[in-house]
Amino acid sequence: MTDQGHPMDGSETVLELTGVSRQFGAVRALIDVSFDCRAGEIHALVGENGSGKSTLLGIASGFVEPDRGDIRIAGKPMRRDSPALARRLGLAMAYQDGSAVGMEPVKNNFYFAAPPDQRPPYWRRKKWARRLLGEFDLDLELFPDVPAGFLTLAERQLFEVAKALVTDPKVLLLDEPTTALGPDEVEALHRTVLACKSRGMGVVYVSHRLPEVLEVADRISVLRDGRHQGTFDAKSTTEPELVERIVGRPFEAAFPSATPRFKETREVLVVDGLQGQSFGPVSFTVESGEIVGIAGAEGNGQPQLFDTLSGRTPPRAGLVTCAGKELTLVSTREAVGAGVMLLPGNRKTEALMGVLGVKVNSTIQSLRRFSFVGFLRRRSERRSVAELVEELEIRTPSLDQPVEFLSGGNQQKVSVSRSFLKEPEVILAYEPTQGVDVGSRFDIYRALRTRADSGAALLVKSSDPIELSGLCDRVLVMSRGTITEEIPGDELDEVRIVEAIVRGPGMSKAARSPLGVAMPKAPTSEGSS
Repeated sequence: MTDQGHPMDGSETVLELTGVSRQFGAVRALIDVSFDCRAGEIHALVGENGSGKSTLLGIASGFVEPDRGDIRIAGKPMRRDSPALARRLGLAMAYQDGSAVGMEPVKNNFYFAAPPDQRPPYWRRKKWARRLLGEFDLDLELFPDVPAGFLTLAERQLFEVAKALVTDPKVLLLDEPTTALGPDEVEALHRTVLACKSRGMGVVYVSHRLPEVLEVADRISVLRDGRHQGTFDAKSTTEPELVERIVGRPFEAAFPSATPRFKETREVLVVDGLQGQSFGPVSFTVESGEIVGIAGAEGNGQPQLFDTLSGRTPPRAGLVTCAGKELTLVSTREAVGAGVMLLPGNRKTEALMGVLGVKVNSTIQSLRRFSFVGFLRRRSERRSVAELVEELEIRTPSLDQPVEFLSGGNQQKVSVSRSFLKEPEVILAYEPTQGVDVGSRFDIYRALRTRADSGAALLVKSSDPIELSGLCDRVLVMSRGTITEEIPGDELDEVRIVEAIVRGPGMSKAARSPLGVAMPKAPTSEGSS
């Protein structure tokens, strides 16, 4: 059911944007978009990368000036683009990339975030921060003195939310708050969001993770190509319907069908009794043209398995062969030379060189393909990359565009493009669509299946059971570092995978420092107490 109007239940509108448009050069980021969030509701905002979500949040928070349109926070107009004014009117935002001062301790970051009239005396920052942390249920000893830059990625993301709540806002903007969180942290965050709702706060929740959106949201607004596609009641909306609204094509088109393998297949990757740090022994095979998934609760040896297979961490025991050649796995160079290629989960720090262009990042591991007697054939290189950019639908103004300026989905496609040029025997894809919008996911699924159809063997680790069931030919379930179950293709579905994970013997929790966050009380100055 579509609901495009103003609140009908008498709730106060705490954020209202009317007829907002914004253009950057020739790019129309937003086109006459209207959006509102009510007191005591969670309003999700979804869309592909480049759909206008970040621009809309930027305008609401005062960082971006609209070309046209009106903004009201808690009923009061925002007459100029000013983040300070937005905060005074009652808006707070938890940023995806974080806004904490990395070298300053947590206590100082809390202090900087609080309104001046709610700050304690400067010398009481530690006691005040410790009390806040208790209210947020952050159970870490001496946490106020830890520099924010020393926190784990998950801790930083939750701390960003906690820091935004220090102001006790009327409307809270959450920009991709769960990208670095595991299931336990997501659950803690959702408890906080629901507590905010119960307190009468309005929450704007931006996320690519549609199951989480449907779980926590009251209403969902969809943006596509800068235009508002409608606002929908979350309880009466299904994930396939939401996907279709986001990308403009049916959900059934998400996962490409495998090309029938009429030719005789061969065992490409053979793993026999492999043991490494935090996993093993494991034994399995992956055939040419096959996509095998790795499922399991976080912290059960999946990342260590991929690190060992890619040569990052030497094995402790076992045998691995690629296309009949035994591997020592003492280095990534040896693994790549033998035909084993890793697509890392953290593309920004492990896969791509942000300041370099699309062409360089695509061909960095396959320059020999474009060289002749020691000279690089630049025309051939550019032609091959241009063909890949078109095939993978990478949105970039030029082949020399630094990848740091591309959207997350397009960055991931550039990372995937290396496997097309290098043509490895085995591709290890670790969370290949993490932090990627729905439309780009479709393109990455198609690209991975194309590599499999060309004869490569793919091993895919994903925390999304829907992704595993739709993309893979079969799935291996890991628990406590070993493979506890194999799910064949004719039994693959989301429920079957989740059941196998849940009943795995002795599931271990991730080796991380989870932060539970509770709704804060309005912070007050301690005075002399």
